[in-house]
Amino acid sequence: MIGAILRWLTGDVLGKLTQAYVAAKSSAVESERIKADILLKQIDAEMAARQAALQVRLATAGFWEMRFITALIAGCFTLHLVLVTLDTCFRLGWRIPAFPSPFDEWQGAILLSFFGIYAAGTSAKAIAVSLASKGR
Repeated sequence: MIGAILRWLTGDVLGKLTQAYVAAKSSAVESERIKADILLKQIDAEMAARQAALQVRLATAGFWEMRFITALIAGCFTLHLVLVTLDTCFRLGWRIPAFPSPFDEWQGAILLSFFGIYAAGTSAKAIAVSLASKGR
């Protein structure tokens, strides 16, 4: 009875505040759920792309042309890396220039991709982003 009188006097402000809080809380949970779903779909898409790339590599691994191209590409970047390392460490004075853009940015990613480290690094980054978004 006292509750009914308070609702009549205050216009049920407490009930409206409670409803607003519940609505805000459920919308926040829903937005987090949507963010998590989007992140999971991105990770699934990245994993599917990597699986497709692996299948292409396995299917073309026996072709001598693919081996030649891979050796040529890896050889150029590796030779450059070795020459720069020797010149830097032993101060030989060769002054080997950096690759022009955008190769200067891609050189490390290309070399690491041959060893699978790049894929592992991006996987670890995706997992870290996933864990960070769940913590928010």
